[in-house]
Amino acid sequence: MYTLRELDISFWGLFMLVVLILFVFLKFLNPTRFESMVFFWKRTSSNSEFNKPFNETKAFSWVGFIFRALIFGLMMHVFLSESLNTTTFGLAVLSWAGIFMMFWLTRTLLEGGVMAMMGKNEGLLKIFYIRTIFKEKWAFVFGCVSLMLIYASLPAIATSMLTLVYLFGLVAIHIRFLKLYFRNNPIKKVYIILYICASEIGPVWLLTQTLIF
Repeated sequence: MYTLRELDISFWGLFMLVVLILFVFLKFLNPTRFESMVFFWKRTSSNSEFNKPFNETKAFSWVGFIFRALIFGLMMHVFLSESLNTTTFGLAVLSWAGIFMMFWLTRTLLEGGVMAMMGKNEGLLKIFYIRTIFKEKWAFVFGCVSLMLIYASLPAIATSMLTLVYLFGLVAIHIRFLKLYFRNNPIKKVYIILYICASEIGPVWLLTQTLIF
């Protein structure tokens, strides 16, 4: 017998609506960023982007940030639940997206302190901007893949592998830009190492301690 109590709460339609609105805003507010994300197969040269004039006000995109948070939340929930279907798009995705935002805010505070110690360094800001472009491309790819696979009834091992590829890809993006840290910044190497620890390792450690307690 059909009863409402047997229905699982699904926010798949709401998730799609939010993503659509985000891309509409991105298309009109920052067309270049939109094309970079959506046409992810077009190669972005790190060196050429680094040599371009830097506009700090345009380097950060709230739309791209929210989208990356949603995809991170989705991937984390898929990894923990070992399932990917329409019911996966629930409140747990939003909670993991919130944790992502907490991580970013923590990272920004620590990063700002180290940047203040070193003096404002445009080279580091450029690297942060370029790395974000690559992470937006990566998030878009996995957003599309996830939406295509929600009716595929993937086994648990397949969903785990999917999310691990996503997480390893993020780590690979960060490792890739280590050479830019040392090659394009004339400041002392020990400061760069301190910066990396503060912006990458510190927030992860703080959030893991928060989740444990």
